[in-house]
Amino acid sequence: MGVVNVTQSQPVASMPEEDRKLSFREKVAATIGNMTGTMHNQIIATFLLFFYTDILEISPAYVAGLFLVARIIDAILVPVFGVFVDKVSTPWGKYVPYFAILGVPIAIFGWLTFTDFGLGANGNVIYVTATYLVYSILISIKYAPSNAVGPAITKRIDDRISMGQIGYIAIMLGALFASLAFQPLYKALGNGNDARGFSLIMGLVGLVGILVSIFQVTSLKERYINPNNSQKTPLKEMISAVFTNRSAVVLYIYVLALNLSNGIRTAIMIHYFKYFFNNEGLVVIYGAVSILPTFLGVMVSGPITRRFGIKINVLAASVVNVICMLSVMVIPDTKAGIIIFMALNAITAFFLGASTPAQGSMMPAAMDYTEWKTGKNVNGLMGSIQGFVQTLAMALAGSIAAWALHVVGYVPGVEQSSETIFGLKLLMGVLPAFVLLFTASILWFDISEEKQKQITKELAERRQQKS
Repeated sequence: MGVVNVTQSQPVASMPEEDRKLSFREKVAATIGNMTGTMHNQIIATFLLFFYTDILEISPAYVAGLFLVARIIDAILVPVFGVFVDKVSTPWGKYVPYFAILGVPIAIFGWLTFTDFGLGANGNVIYVTATYLVYSILISIKYAPSNAVGPAITKRIDDRISMGQIGYIAIMLGALFASLAFQPLYKALGNGNDARGFSLIMGLVGLVGILVSIFQVTSLKERYINPNNSQKTPLKEMISAVFTNRSAVVLYIYVLALNLSNGIRTAIMIHYFKYFFNNEGLVVIYGAVSILPTFLGVMVSGPITRRFGIKINVLAASVVNVICMLSVMVIPDTKAGIIIFMALNAITAFFLGASTPAQGSMMPAAMDYTEWKTGKNVNGLMGSIQGFVQTLAMALAGSIAAWALHVVGYVPGVEQSSETIFGLKLLMGVLPAFVLLFTASILWFDISEEKQKQITKELAERRQQKS
């Protein structure tokens, strides 16, 4: 299909269904998957290595190889599944059914992955390989329909900002459960048997995930989908439609830079606290200090975005974040230094909370622009690429952090030299700040709020003409 020429025409009155605000239930249903998704990802990141090595007694070298292979498979399958989602429609919808199609098996395989069936050394190796690969693939490919569903249920900017707020709160709830409640719960449920505790708590997590999936598919209705739109579109044209959209490309750069910067800093943080402030327990305080400012930021995100606009809100957060990161270089290793560090963390958390819902509304706008400009709905592919970029950033962050520790002369478990301490400060401040500078790509995001409204009207007109 060639490029659709967009002509200037008189705006047509939208049908009531076109401009209807989403209910609170619909907004929650569209975003609550962020909570369960974060729970699974954080539990894997924090506890799976321990479960495999200390409970199932799998070799750490084998586990490291398994994790690497899983990331490679995910990187291949995620965009492939995105194309599949764009080309295939089900009788129940294009994107919404996948909340159950993928959500239910994710719940089941999450439980299986953290359950010890006493299969013995060789049996455990085979078992963990099969269950983890399936579990990892299911979680990764769910990015495509999850990121694509927003433009299919609403075209309203205010709805998208509100969904971003609810979604970010859901992410925080999932992260808080994984970081604060999971370990005490598996200990309590296991009552001295950690393997039993892991299995029981993941069974409960799975049950919650299944209930969430049912809630999502029974609460959401896709209103802006042409089921035959992309079924006959060649893959080359689908890819071209994505990467000729400048706003989508700059968003991918933004997402890569933001996640890579935060990932490097997170990986280095415990080393920084342990050897600079001589208190690795500050990691917990650091997380706790972030909670209230982040919630406050999320709560005022809507008014701030309406006052200053989406782009200014997002850029302001990046600027503040860079300044606070660079401040690490002049913070002293004293109690006053700790207070300053935590205060800067609170400031950063507030601006991050205020900007994240606005940033979350930008990819749906880019998806709409692609359909408006080319006539092709490739939301699944665009959403899967975003998921791939996030996964790539997390993988690169760990590798860069490990390599950088080696470069600065870090030696585990001993007092570090002054040169290594200075290197840790660089890794906590200058390196992530430099990476974060690439979030300035957002300056080239040229889909203004007014342009989004125009695109919404044009797309509504086309749907009415086809009906």
